[in-house]
Amino acid sequence: MREAGVTAVSLGVFSWARLEPRPGVYDWAWLDTVLGLLHEAGISVNLGTPTVVPPAWFYRAHPDALPVTREGVRLAFGSRGAICHSNPEYRAAAATITTALAERYGSHPAVVLWHVHNEYGAPVLACYCDTCAAAFRGWLRERHDTLDALNHAWGTAFWGQQYGDWEEITPPRATPSVCNPTQQLDYRRFADAQARANFTAERDILHSLSPASPSPPTSWSRRARARASTTGPGRRRSTSSPTTTT
Repeated sequence: MREAGVTAVSLGVFSWARLEPRPGVYDWAWLDTVLGLLHEAGISVNLGTPTVVPPAWFYRAHPDALPVTREGVRLAFGSRGAICHSNPEYRAAAATITTALAERYGSHPAVVLWHVHNEYGAPVLACYCDTCAAAFRGWLRERHDTLDALNHAWGTAFWGQQYGDWEEITPPRATPSVCNPTQQLDYRRFADAQARANFTAERDILHSLSPASPSPPTSWSRRARARASTTGPGRRRSTSSPTTTT
């Protein structure tokens, strides 16, 4: 690597199952070795939080953390990014592994940058499960304040879609005909906000435990950004906006 002129590497992005092979049991030995060798060679490290792929044991304990499609199909473990960003167990586990990683390597001389998660929104940004439905209703209350305002914004008079109670509202799941486009737009904004909240949670942990190393997200996928409009009245932006790298 030195002969090739390599000066920095990204490391550990998909490593959660190796770092925590069992709940609460950590294996740092291999990463200690790799970081030590890279530092000796004068190569800096962009260390990844591995939260884009939780281990199989996590999904066995928390199958509800797997995302659900618009058609009501719960996707299976075995690929990257199979995440419901509203799931409280996922959020807690992501915070735990991020904290453990930062406590161990936050001041390591090789670590000059943190690689937060990986490609938010690729391949899945929006989940349509009941947990997301409840979180969506809370997000809508904050955004629209009243049902009258929501009905007006969504144009629910068309096809008799008016809502009289917040609990009547669901995500824009598969419907017999075209689903309300403004409902779909709000849901994409909501899904974007949920993923950003998870980024912010990890970022804040890293800033607390490793203040000398910056912690941007690796990317916010172009697909996700195309699906989620993040502007408009009532939009509450995160304190740090993800940037895209290529």
